[in-house]
Amino acid sequence: MSRYLFDHLEELEEFKNDNKSTILTDIDGTISEITSTPEEAVITPSMKKELSKLKEKFRMVGVISGRSVKNAKSMVGIDGILYVGNHGMEYVNNGEIFIDPEAVKYLGNIKKNAEQLKNSELSKINGLMFEDKGICISIHYRKCKLQEDVRKKIIDAVNSIDTNEMKLTEGRKLVELKPPISRDKGFIIEKIMEKYDLDRIIYLGDDVTDFDAFTKLKELEKTGKIRTASILVLSSEIPDYVKSSSLFYVNSVYEVQRFFKWLLK
Repeated sequence: MSRYLFDHLEELEEFKNDNKSTILTDIDGTISEITSTPEEAVITPSMKKELSKLKEKFRMVGVISGRSVKNAKSMVGIDGILYVGNHGMEYVNNGEIFIDPEAVKYLGNIKKNAEQLKNSELSKINGLMFEDKGICISIHYRKCKLQEDVRKKIIDAVNSIDTNEMKLTEGRKLVELKPPISRDKGFIIEKIMEKYDLDRIIYLGDDVTDFDAFTKLKELEKTGKIRTASILVLSSEIPDYVKSSSLFYVNSVYEVQRFFKWLLK
């Protein structure tokens, strides 16, 4: 189990006092509260204010989200920070959206799979929501009754169609279909580190997809090339293996903002 962040802040003084540090964070469940649907989620004005201040103090601030990069940029709405979407398969560079060439190959298949799933028996389930993110399809069941049964029906439906070997993954009350390429938050963090020659990274996340980021940061730390700190926003929906993968944890989005305030003191 990771340790409660606010009992060990002294270990992050080196990040706080170095303006070359980089702050990378997930969005949903980390800097915005989890809501019934993605559309309902908001980043509060006070959280945006802290993010803007972090951007001014530190070398880089970025968001790495499962949302599409266009949606992530619209939601956060801060110029001058790095935006990465669809778990690392797209990002904004000089105002333009760049999609990983390997992922582009599967856009047609993803669109076809989305239509098949929307026209399947899943469409009859009350509360189920399809989110077409271009490169990926997320099927949310947070608003459904008998959630575990619905989860199984989603997985069965995906397995019953010709997905052309697309990758099936899961997050907090969602099942996702994505291209079968080795791209995740850990992969993109390493690429960001190499591209910008970073030597200190703090990463914050709240979901199973952040496990890849936490694990990669530990690997990078062992090389001696970079100092890292990983922070999990704890919830009852997080599996134990994720809880033990980060160095620290906090209990809420509010505590994330409290940590940001501490970094700015």
